[in-house]
Amino acid sequence: MDCRITYDEENRKYVQSIIEDVTFGVNNHECVCILGPNGAGKTTAISIITGNISYDFGTVKYGQKDLNDYKNKLNELSIGYCAQFDSLWDLLTVKETIDFYLNICGYPQKEIPKYTNALIEACDIKIHADKKICEISGGTKRKLSFITAFCSSPDFLILDEPSAGMDPFTRRYMWKIISDLKKIRETATILTSHSVEEAEALSDRIAILIKGKLVCIDTSKNIKMKNNDNHYFLEIFSNNSEQFEKEIVKGRNIFGLESNEDYKCESSFNHQKYYVKKN
Repeated sequence: MDCRITYDEENRKYVQSIIEDVTFGVNNHECVCILGPNGAGKTTAISIITGNISYDFGTVKYGQKDLNDYKNKLNELSIGYCAQFDSLWDLLTVKETIDFYLNICGYPQKEIPKYTNALIEACDIKIHADKKICEISGGTKRKLSFITAFCSSPDFLILDEPSAGMDPFTRRYMWKIISDLKKIRETATILTSHSVEEAEALSDRIAILIKGKLVCIDTSKNIKMKNNDNHYFLEIFSNNSEQFEKEIVKGRNIFGLESNEDYKCESSFNHQKYYVKKN
């Protein structure tokens, strides 16, 4: 049985605690990815952070502002949110949807067409601009949901599995947009994902959630170093990998190996990966 399920003797029923002991902060210009299997509590954590569901204990703060004090005026917190499931109107076109969100975000009426076109161009969905939501693919819907999350230029961007249903090319295109936003707008970004590749590509730190508990939060590099079967590894890209190995790896003994120690190397084209056992 899941350790989060306990029996309430007083009310004579089982009670499930979805998440507990989850504490972390996100700086401006930083992206933290919450990584974990199905049922770990990722979406519940995001729903609490965005104020969509209530919580029994703990605190959620945006800067110095407590979420409990701003639940009825979330616009003052400058949050952009892309939920796990698309909340779009089937009978509106892609262009009309973006126009609508820009309008409620307070953009001047005369400027809305210009910003709409810019967002459509930036996300490469121009050929779908006049299609109704019910006529576009799931990947394009996810792109549109993502646009509605950041069209207000938020200080805090919260994304719940934003690349779900996207093909690899579209996914990487979206990754670039998230990275650019982080640099240009200096947003504090939280995203959830099942994909280790996505977490490594986007996040400055990875928070691993297992059965409702935060078991680890660190950079991707440090997590790998701590859990790589007692080995260090070094990746290099070089047009002359043989020379690099001869002059640098062996000539300078960069791994500091004794005469009875050795390393392993995997090579393909101009890429080499060295494995060295920790002392």
